[in-house]
Amino acid sequence: MEQQEKNVKKTPHGLIIFNIAAILAVFAGITVFINTAERPTVSVEEKRKLASCPRFTVESYFSGEFTEKFSEYYNDAVPMRSNWKEIIAEVRGHLGFDIEGGAHFVGPLPEIEE
Repeated sequence: MEQQEKNVKKTPHGLIIFNIAAILAVFAGITVFINTAERPTVSVEEKRKLASCPRFTVESYFSGEFTEKFSEYYNDAVPMRSNWKEIIAEVRGHLGFDIEGGAHFVGPLPEIEE
């Protein structure tokens, strides 16, 4: 048992903190970018106008209309929307998922003996 413990290398404490800080910085940067970058108003691929930011009123907030429309706007008008859609489609293709929600096999199919 002592032999196994001697062979285990410990990660330096500073490296662990650096890794955590780097991951948090990446997430913070993405959050700031998504919330401050210019949002598109038109989708050329879909040939439609994207949702616009709703006007806030107390009545619309308490009726739930504002939050519903804001959620639609926030999801519809993501900065670099077209790029993200292409990246997601590419990743799904590599994972074996078709963009329409079906599935297809990646690589050689196993032979079935009859």
